[in-house]
Amino acid sequence: MARATLVLLLMLALPAAARTFNVGGVQYHEAGDPGAPLVFLLHGTPGSSRAFNHLLNDERLIAARHLIAVDRPGFGASASLPPARSFADQVPLLDPALKRNRSDVPAVVAGHSLGGSIAYRVAVDRPEAVGALVIISSSLSPRLGRPRWYNRLAAIPGVRYVVPANLMRANDEIMPLSRELKAIEPSLAAIAMPVTIIHGARDKLVSVRNLNFAQERLSAANLTLIRVPKAGHFLLWEQAEIVVEALLATSPNTPCNVAVPAASKEESKRPNCQELRQCNAICRGYPRSS
Repeated sequence: MARATLVLLLMLALPAAARTFNVGGVQYHEAGDPGAPLVFLLHGTPGSSRAFNHLLNDERLIAARHLIAVDRPGFGASASLPPARSFADQVPLLDPALKRNRSDVPAVVAGHSLGGSIAYRVAVDRPEAVGALVIISSSLSPRLGRPRWYNRLAAIPGVRYVVPANLMRANDEIMPLSRELKAIEPSLAAIAMPVTIIHGARDKLVSVRNLNFAQERLSAANLTLIRVPKAGHFLLWEQAEIVVEALLATSPNTPCNVAVPAASKEESKRPNCQELRQCNAICRGYPRSS
């Protein structure tokens, strides 16, 4: 955890994107080639667009992609706005970015943690505008997305007033997560686009078993599952190279092909997922779904 904290602090210290724009109080941060394929970045909770500073400053991404990261309502430079009440309310966040898409291909939507869960809803509601997804350490299973004991504790009226405001806003987003995922579950089979999912094998905040659920439910997607050995929930920063490679490799109608570190001896004893149905997978130690 100490290493993850240090890596995160170093990433946040990077300069933000040189270009910003504001639409209705929602702040957007832009980098890269305006004529290149668009990558729209959704942060988790609590969080802000600063979570993607290292991507907005990555030389390879800047040269090949048009990057736009949003501060979702209630967070970062959009903190003065009330948080969105549902995933459906967050889908329109994509619209100002789409208006700046000068390429001839649909956008790639990428999200970390809760941002990845929201990205699924964006793909369901705007299939004509979204050409591919890159999901990092996110929940998809309604059962695995249930609030934990500390989320329920923080939601108690007598307790919530002593919880810092930023964390309370985050908890308010986590509490309905399972219900939001249940709402889109019937539509997951209709997501017919490249979907790359990256998850740490040792993620203690969001279960890696979400990969199994994705394999079962995303039956029409050109699916790539990347299970990163020894990585936890913060692989967005600790394993940034894998994320960058995935963003460069994933595009509409093109499956991802990313190399990942070798598994440990213990993890390599488990079946891998290289022959899974509907999956172009580069994984290590990912058990087959029953």
